[in-house]
Amino acid sequence: MRITPVSVVSGTALVTRVSLAVGGAVAVVADRLVPDPSPILWTLVGLGIVLGVPHGALDHLIAAQVAGVRRVTAAVLYAGLAVAAWVALQWGGPVPLAIMIVASIVHFGLGEVEVSSLSLRRNPVRQIAVMLAGAGCLILPLARGGPGWDDTLHALSPSLADVLAVGAVRWSLVGLWVVGAAVVVALAVTERTWSAVADVLVVGAVGALVDPLTAFALWFGVWHGPRHMARLVARDVERGASPSGALRSLVRRAAPATAGAVVTLGVVVGVVLSAGSSYAAVAAALTVLLALTAPHMLVVAALDASARRRARAPIASRGGSISADWDG
Repeated sequence: MRITPVSVVSGTALVTRVSLAVGGAVAVVADRLVPDPSPILWTLVGLGIVLGVPHGALDHLIAAQVAGVRRVTAAVLYAGLAVAAWVALQWGGPVPLAIMIVASIVHFGLGEVEVSSLSLRRNPVRQIAVMLAGAGCLILPLARGGPGWDDTLHALSPSLADVLAVGAVRWSLVGLWVVGAAVVVALAVTERTWSAVADVLVVGAVGALVDPLTAFALWFGVWHGPRHMARLVARDVERGASPSGALRSLVRRAAPATAGAVVTLGVVVGVVLSAGSSYAAVAAALTVLLALTAPHMLVVAALDASARRRARAPIASRGGSISADWDG
């Protein structure tokens, strides 16, 4: 059977659906049946964060290609923006953090729009519904709160944590997700797109039942990251590369930046752990991830815009592959 760009994305979506469901089930069972579930939950949190890192490891190469600049220039600009975002998050108070949380929800949601199996047809209402439903593993944990999650938020920003602890704010977040999920399910049932229903059910169950910090980390690592990477592989397949060749190229080129990011996170977490609590360490790691998300969102937006332009271009003008372009 010929593997197409669509089958690459849909196949990865199935794998992520199963992975998140299994990971969520392990977390729920551990949380409710194991006397001290902390080691298991912390392992899942760490695993999710590490697995989520590679999906942004090719950003500087993509940015160089899309913007038409040298790779070194793209890497320096990317790192500079990430450092600036980290400084703002570290010392800018609750406003930069609130902006980045909202921006992250939008970014995660837009990723779901790009891989959605529904017929969105540039319909903004449908797209917003998919965005809200797809970002449930961030929206619902923010709404639920809990000892570990609240402690982490307080380590990030006490004032913002206090705002998110207000009942009206939490219920508003729940309402947003429920409305988005209801619209998506209604569309999916109408179109008989049962994979979209499954996505909503899995994300909703994990966001509502799993320890909030674990829920987000798992979703980040085994759902958001792999689906983003599947889009890169699918783009190479669309341009004529074999699926295995595109995957090998992605892994090879993502390895250096992934290793650097994981080492950086390890150092940050180690330093904070030596002087503070585990929640402060997770907050420090999340600050680094949020800082990296700032340039990552710009690169993904540029990639999406490029994909839309390519979709409108004549097929004959689309030749080559991203992997070939990266090989120079």
